[in-house]
Amino acid sequence: MVLNKNMVIIFTLFTLFTLFTLFMLATNWPVALAQEVVISEEKPTISIVGSAEKEVASDETEISLAVENTDTNANTARKNNAEKMNSIINVLREAGLTDDNITTSNFQITPNYDYENSNYDRIISYTALNKIELKTSTNANISKFIDLAITNGANRVESINFVVSKKTLDENRMELLREAFADAKQKAELLATEGNFTIKGIKSIDAKSEGMYNPSPYFYDNSASSRAEEAPSPSTQIIPQKNKITVTLPVVFYIVN
Repeated sequence: MVLNKNMVIIFTLFTLFTLFTLFMLATNWPVALAQEVVISEEKPTISIVGSAEKEVASDETEISLAVENTDTNANTARKNNAEKMNSIINVLREAGLTDDNITTSNFQITPNYDYENSNYDRIISYTALNKIELKTSTNANISKFIDLAITNGANRVESINFVVSKKTLDENRMELLREAFADAKQKAELLATEGNFTIKGIKSIDAKSEGMYNPSPYFYDNSASSRAEEAPSPSTQIIPQKNKITVTLPVVFYIVN
């Protein structure tokens, strides 16, 4: 009786093994498993950042001008500003600027509270601010525009930025990209010599260029409201400066020992 049970167990195990073998052959399971196992060998690389820079003469100027005044009545403050700003814009147009050169960059009316007497809820006056931005070529008579604006009511010259136009940037970018790539390659070759390895091609290049500028600010604090201040005087001296354009180029090289 015991022998018969052992035979039944052996026969059952043999049957299960046979069925499992047929299943693997039918589904090609071992091959499928082998296909999922991928041995990847990442090639060694070295990352280098090449750079190039060039000084370029500014060809555009951005001038920020403002009229600011305070009055106990908000509408009076607004009206006084509007009259002065209209006068400024008209005289600038007569000097050769167009609507393409003049844009409004800010307008606001701000209440002033009685801080001196610690009465923070009591409004004692209103300050109106009208701000315009002039965009013109650096070859234009910038000093003339500023002097005309101040003479006709502008009491704030907030900044003057000398910038490089997109057209000039594009014209110089290709040259700087070539120089930046040559710089990256030269650095890689130097490191290869020092590290006793060989450069074997390029894995990737991140073509990214960045322009860097150092605008020169100019400030004018007087209102030029009296006739004495409007008398002829030496013109404001504005001297455009050059800007430095910098291009960076990350390059990844394949290497072998």
